[in-house]
Amino acid sequence: MPHERGPVRRLFTGPVSPVTFHRLVMASVTLLVVIIPSGALVRLTGSGLGCPDWPGCHGGVVPPMHGHTVIEYSNRVLSAVVVVVAVITYLMARRVVGGPAPMRRWALVAAIAAVAQAPLGGVTVMLDLHPMAVASHFLLSFVGLTAATLVLLHARDLRHAVRRRVERHRQVVSGIMLALLSAVVVTGVMATASGPHPGDPEVRIRFWNITDAVGLHARVVLIFGLTGLLFLTWLWNHGVGDPAVRPLAILFAPLFLIQIGVGEYQYRHQLPWQVILVHVSIIALLYTTAVALAWLIAHPRMPTDHRADAPARSPQSAGAEPDRQVSSTSRA
Repeated sequence: MPHERGPVRRLFTGPVSPVTFHRLVMASVTLLVVIIPSGALVRLTGSGLGCPDWPGCHGGVVPPMHGHTVIEYSNRVLSAVVVVVAVITYLMARRVVGGPAPMRRWALVAAIAAVAQAPLGGVTVMLDLHPMAVASHFLLSFVGLTAATLVLLHARDLRHAVRRRVERHRQVVSGIMLALLSAVVVTGVMATASGPHPGDPEVRIRFWNITDAVGLHARVVLIFGLTGLLFLTWLWNHGVGDPAVRPLAILFAPLFLIQIGVGEYQYRHQLPWQVILVHVSIIALLYTTAVALAWLIAHPRMPTDHRADAPARSPQSAGAEPDRQVSSTSRA
């Protein structure tokens, strides 16, 4: 009689259902969204050197928990959880039943980005929070978040048996919008790196002149906003292509307007760190929503009765088709 596998071994060797995998990816994306304001909190409160060494903290695994050390160490612990979940997500993506190859590739990208944060964090500490190192740390989080969001979209389709086609012109338009939003994020990071929050009270390094950095960021936001209006007009004329697009667009529009208002407020009130933290938190949600929107618009659903792999139906079975379609819709 073969030896029965233990629960831990089954976790890493057995097949994974689409439902279980979808839930796991939702947890991973949530953690990747949360880690962005968590890292920003370290910088904005001057806790960047709360742990002056790496990989330990004050020479040990568990440091004295007080002051800036608590904030920095808590971020490191949360980062470790993000890494573990991202790696487990990739391992399970390789075994999920019916999982497509792109889903596995994006899961690998998310896992690599999460793992790479650890040594990059060490380099950032060793360089005494050089703005370029801190900015790279922040932007790498968005790479991981982008990849994990794409994994979530694939996992959602797999769970609900949704098939899609690719429309090249939609890909181009959606890609332009996502590139512009990425430029908004990058210039926003440049502005923060040029501002009065270097990550530690003893650090005096700045990336750029704050006035010029904020001016560039504002111009990019304006270009994105105007292009976004044209994009919405184009989308209205060509159809959304997916029922999930409309609620995501309804979420994205007010978030973007709120983000502009928060950005304007923080600049006119000497950049209070609490308001900047809200600004960073919103952009994490905004970017995740934008990635999902761009992908869904570029990959509209295939009609159920036009699937390429649908078997030929006899005239006798054609009358039963409406019942099967209703059943399929209810399962989705």
